[in-house]
Amino acid sequence: MMINNTIVDNDTLLPDRGYFYGYGVFETLRVINGTIIFLEEHLSRLNKGLMYLGIQKAINEKEVKAAIRALSCDNGVIKINVSEENTVFTTRPLSYGQMHYEEGYRLTLSRVKRNPTSHTVSIKSMNYLDNIIELEKAKKHGFSDALFLNIHNEICETAVANVFIIEGNKIITPEASSGLLRGIMRQWVMNTYPVMEEKLTLSRLLSSEGVFVTNSVMGIMKVIALDEVTLNQHKMVQEIASKYGEVIDGMGRNL
Repeated sequence: MMINNTIVDNDTLLPDRGYFYGYGVFETLRVINGTIIFLEEHLSRLNKGLMYLGIQKAINEKEVKAAIRALSCDNGVIKINVSEENTVFTTRPLSYGQMHYEEGYRLTLSRVKRNPTSHTVSIKSMNYLDNIIELEKAKKHGFSDALFLNIHNEICETAVANVFIIEGNKIITPEASSGLLRGIMRQWVMNTYPVMEEKLTLSRLLSSEGVFVTNSVMGIMKVIALDEVTLNQHKMVQEIASKYGEVIDGMGRNL
């Protein structure tokens, strides 16, 4: 672990509102052969979040690259947490394997509703309590992740990923105004393919021709079921996943 530019063996943190209240932001990035995937995009979102909170800091590429060298993270995941008094870099192994992509994800519907006007939905806030509790509940009951609706019963996102559906060969994702984090992988899909942003209902997801979720660590993951309902599968999901695989393979080679 690296805290405030120092490698430490314990959890030495300076008490601040980040420590006490989750007043800060974080990013989770994938590292392949020493290359940080979408580093520029992650730092842009991180620094915009700091500005939103009025925290007078900005993290740059040099700091992140120095951290992965110091922490010997050539392959895996690096997480950056930033609050008023602390900048923390931690690493972990990649938790997604081939089995996950072959089997796909099973989602469960959360009873917790997103508030689209909340400050915490538009930034990657360290205040992640709803996400953590609902994700742990989902996994405890044999599911991969939890799906959130907002107070208007529109689909938002899962605890750790953005959601896409396929209807008639069209890729559709919930509008950001529904109450979701604009994910880095979500933006990659939208930059790479024609994607429509719409208000999505649960019934549309259940009747769609395919569903997939995205985040920067797992990439593209097909969804095979929501609770006890088996979802349709569409070849386009695998095509998108393969395209992304080619992109990150190229990034990993271009050191």
